[in-house]
Amino acid sequence: MLHRILMGLGVFTGMWLGFANDVIHLPPLILLWPLGLVFLGRTSLSCLSALRIGWLCSMGGGLATLYWLALPVHNVGGLPWLPAMGCAIFITACVTFAGGIFAAAAYQWRHLPAWGQAILLGIAWFLLEECGACVLGFPWLSVSGALAAWPVMVQFANVLGGYALAGLWTTAILLCAFGFLGRQRGVMMLAAGGLLVIGLFSYGWRQLSALPVSSNSDNPDALEVLFVEGNIDQNQKWVPSFQRQTVDLYLTLTEQALATHPHKNPLILWPETAMPFFFEDNRLLTPRIRALVARSDALLLLGAPGRENNSTHTESKIYNRAFLLGKDGTTIGYYDKEHLVPFGEYLPEWLDWQFLEALLQGVGVYSEGQSSAPLRDGNLALGVLICYEGIFPWLAQQRVEDGANILVDISNDGWFGNTPAARQHLYLTTLRAIEQNRWILRGTNTGISAIVDTRGRLVLQGAQFTTQTLWGRALLEHESSLYHRYAPWLPLLATAFLVVLLLCFMVSRRSTQALHP
Repeated sequence: MLHRILMGLGVFTGMWLGFANDVIHLPPLILLWPLGLVFLGRTSLSCLSALRIGWLCSMGGGLATLYWLALPVHNVGGLPWLPAMGCAIFITACVTFAGGIFAAAAYQWRHLPAWGQAILLGIAWFLLEECGACVLGFPWLSVSGALAAWPVMVQFANVLGGYALAGLWTTAILLCAFGFLGRQRGVMMLAAGGLLVIGLFSYGWRQLSALPVSSNSDNPDALEVLFVEGNIDQNQKWVPSFQRQTVDLYLTLTEQALATHPHKNPLILWPETAMPFFFEDNRLLTPRIRALVARSDALLLLGAPGRENNSTHTESKIYNRAFLLGKDGTTIGYYDKEHLVPFGEYLPEWLDWQFLEALLQGVGVYSEGQSSAPLRDGNLALGVLICYEGIFPWLAQQRVEDGANILVDISNDGWFGNTPAARQHLYLTTLRAIEQNRWILRGTNTGISAIVDTRGRLVLQGAQFTTQTLWGRALLEHESSLYHRYAPWLPLLATAFLVVLLLCFMVSRRSTQALHP
């Protein structure tokens, strides 16, 4: 009983301290999560018991990591703390159910050779993260997302992607654990696990060493970027009387920053919904913004609601939109967010409760965008992601497939206050840079604004909850990573290998039983 309690505490501690948190962040501890679930599953009395204990322990660690989900429901939506925490518990329960499935798989495969268990469970972890991201639409608790804070541990994502890399790390830690416990050829398994760990670290070190952090500083082709953070309070920004002050703030910050570098013509980034009004329709405020861009001879990417009338002209479709203004102040193009946030941007039909409408600040329900084509100006092709679109691998994959040579993520994490949410979001997004071999420009309202290079390193990072401007440089990339080329095939290959390996073990077991009835 004591060892099961210790394993459960290991799962909780690994998740809490492995992801960015309020105490101390130790990314490698996240590997205690799958490790603990395996031993909890193996020592359970039944498959159902393994599923239950794996789920409950994962929920405990998940709540310690995702407690901030209750904040916007309470602070913005106006719900009392108890139902707000209920919403956080419900979402966490859905996301961590995969932990129960993983523990149940460990129970089912406990009689297989230990090396086979390590490989099968590593593949299972990969497929559970991949499927969970597709089905639930909230792939936040990703092992590689935790490890991304230490870029040396995630460089192999440019070959396998973040989810498959999490499976590989799971296999490595299980091989080491089984070998240490002396299970079935323990020395060989410990050596295999150790070599895999050393190989992943060595690959990471080589990748980082081959491209120094400062390699872009003297490159004449580097793109100059100016980030502007308004640090507008989430509960204030949508008040109509505050719109002029918001515009004045962004114009003043931008003009002051440009004045310090009079010979530069940067790409200026204003964050998601920086302008809390319909940009195309406002005849008073929009011309002032266009005039600033024309005077500065720069490009401006800004977030604001967009509106389009349908064919019947009876109602408008509203979008969370990113506008790209050319150097003359005219609109070159725009991108409409395609992966919307439940409750923050729309209410699911099955949960259309009136008391949740307070979360739909500003303009109400948004519609999904339909185009992922990059926004272009000359040789610049911006693959735009808005807010938590940056945590979905397939969205960044599509941007690069469509020709983007740099990724831009404009965001607003002001919903979650001074919690680890912004740091967790940032590290999850950095994985897209490694996977796609593209720099990422991340402009936010309250932080953390950053530039991420193709190795997932933060070459520029701003403070949180600070009204500020940041200057940086980034490179345009045109080469695709191995992961980009083969990403669609990885889940299929992993599934096929899982099935074949299980069949081989079944045949081997039946042959053994036939020889020794």
